[in-house]
Amino acid sequence: MEELLDLQYKGLKIFQDPEGYCFTSDSVLLANYIKCKPKDVVVEFCAGSGVISVLLSGKQKLDKIYAFEIQEKLCDMFKKSISYNKLQDKIIAINDKLENSTNYISYEVADIVFCNPPYHEGGDTSDKKEIALATHEIQTSLDSIIASVNKVLKYGGKFFMVHRVERLVDVLTTLRKYKIEPKQMCIVYPKMTSEPVVFLLTAIKGGKKGLRMSQVKFAEDFNKSVQSF
Repeated sequence: MEELLDLQYKGLKIFQDPEGYCFTSDSVLLANYIKCKPKDVVVEFCAGSGVISVLLSGKQKLDKIYAFEIQEKLCDMFKKSISYNKLQDKIIAINDKLENSTNYISYEVADIVFCNPPYHEGGDTSDKKEIALATHEIQTSLDSIIASVNKVLKYGGKFFMVHRVERLVDVLTTLRKYKIEPKQMCIVYPKMTSEPVVFLLTAIKGGKKGLRMSQVKFAEDFNKSVQSF
């Protein structure tokens, strides 16, 4: 059964199903991390129920976000959230594979692409298909995601991602394979006494080599709530 969740920011709310896949704090971390300009052409991959695009539209007053989600149920909830928040002129939710993204937008047109992808390659998955598809590379892969980013991102455009620390080498090598150069990274710890879990990354298509590390962040400080916007 769907519920309407208050995002505690400018009255924005989002539909999600507590029995299915629900967004995590990683999505809010990424929404806080992305930097755009109002006129940028912005694309989201692996949108889920759309929380990042909804928050970003409120935070940065973007003209348009094209958001892709392969799961029909999640995309339908996303569309309901768009309508509820009166963002129909700001966000276009597209239910299709990332590999088909250029059927909707032109090659190398995006100034910004961002993604909170499935983190896990294979192995054990949830017995709920919706959760399994959102968290494991079943219908997509890291290589396929980055290849799709390369298709839509313009030269000099920026790609923002959140991912698990144990996949860091996979992410860096795959980005460089497609000539999207990692430029800035922030490691996020759940708390001061814990091991790091995720990282936030900025990469530039056609950028020069040279990766800068931002100051380490602690999730409990960095993202206590979306009111940190």
